[in-house]
Amino acid sequence: MVCIGIAITLPALYTGGAIATGLGLGPGVLALLLAAALLSVMSVPSALMGVRTRLTSYMIIEHVFGWLGAKIVNACLAVTLLGWYAVTAELFGRTLGIAAGEYLGFALPEWLWILASSALVTLTTVFGFKALDRLALVAVPLLILFLSWVMLEALGQRPLTELLRLPGDGMGFTEGVSILIGAMIVNVVLMPDLTRYARRGRDAFVAAFLGNGGGIVVSTLLAMIPALAFGVLDPMHHFAAVGVGFAAFLALVFATWTTNGVNLYSTSLVAGSALRRLRYGPITLISSVLGTALALWGVADRLTDFLIVLGLVVPPVAGVYLSRFFLLGRRDFDSARLAERPAIDVLPFGACMLAGGLSLWAWVAGISATGILPVESLVLAAVLYLGAERLFGRRQQERQP
Repeated sequence: MVCIGIAITLPALYTGGAIATGLGLGPGVLALLLAAALLSVMSVPSALMGVRTRLTSYMIIEHVFGWLGAKIVNACLAVTLLGWYAVTAELFGRTLGIAAGEYLGFALPEWLWILASSALVTLTTVFGFKALDRLALVAVPLLILFLSWVMLEALGQRPLTELLRLPGDGMGFTEGVSILIGAMIVNVVLMPDLTRYARRGRDAFVAAFLGNGGGIVVSTLLAMIPALAFGVLDPMHHFAAVGVGFAAFLALVFATWTTNGVNLYSTSLVAGSALRRLRYGPITLISSVLGTALALWGVADRLTDFLIVLGLVVPPVAGVYLSRFFLLGRRDFDSARLAERPAIDVLPFGACMLAGGLSLWAWVAGISATGILPVESLVLAAVLYLGAERLFGRRQQERQP
């Protein structure tokens, strides 16, 4: 349920609408099911690793890449989380502006709403995050109910048979799958943070399979049909079109408020692991300023490209640490042995960075074997790392006395 709740975000709703309008409803649903299946397959080993090691994703990364390598990897993850904060901040500000026009009858510039919403999220993340998080336990289920209501009302206004006949805008099928996977790929890498609390492997398996896979199905389907029926992507327009009241707007606000608080909190923690001299408060403030600047720049207008890039640079981290744990059987995750690890373990770190760089180059050059870029990126990292261990790992062992 936590994983599903994480998936119900404004960017996910916008992404669902973009997939439906880009592919059409029928192909969009097929792309969604394939993306959900692939996400589940990638999430399961990551979840099992969490329950078997009982370590956070940061500790796993430090064991695999070395303490300095972990700082660099986590700095890259912090940038991606900061991007999520910026995207959500921009869409949150846009939603508040639309709601003010619909319910209060006045309009302010979008940039002013972005600044105001970002300031509120920052303050609550630093001072009152726990109270707002409890409120989200009510807001998120209410939001799911309101979105379900909107979807049913949309089907009442435009039948499913009519929506299925609407053509797409020319988006490629595998591009749509890659975008959907990119929307949830960070959760795959950070899955151990949740499943380290699981009682047993079976619980972690269910959480990964139904949480990440099921979460993206729920959030995307709830956005697809209204976006096609009403011809706009913004959920506030959907609420207004079916006459959903102010309560739905409040549920959306509190759910998004908390979600972006989590984004900012995670960004600060990951950045703090790389910059340990700075305290949590200053790091949070700096992250908020940078994220707000990106939101004002208009990063949400490049949402699909952002999600594709996420699907290229994030999977190699999981590809390397999963290969090390499951395929090479190196399960020496003992905190007492961290001092014996090198600052940067060259083979896993080099494989991860090379896979991310090659994946970005291949995307720009239009080179792909399957078109599903996140899976290719993960597999490439695993192959490069296993190959490097086979070629150079034995030599390192032979040099040791």
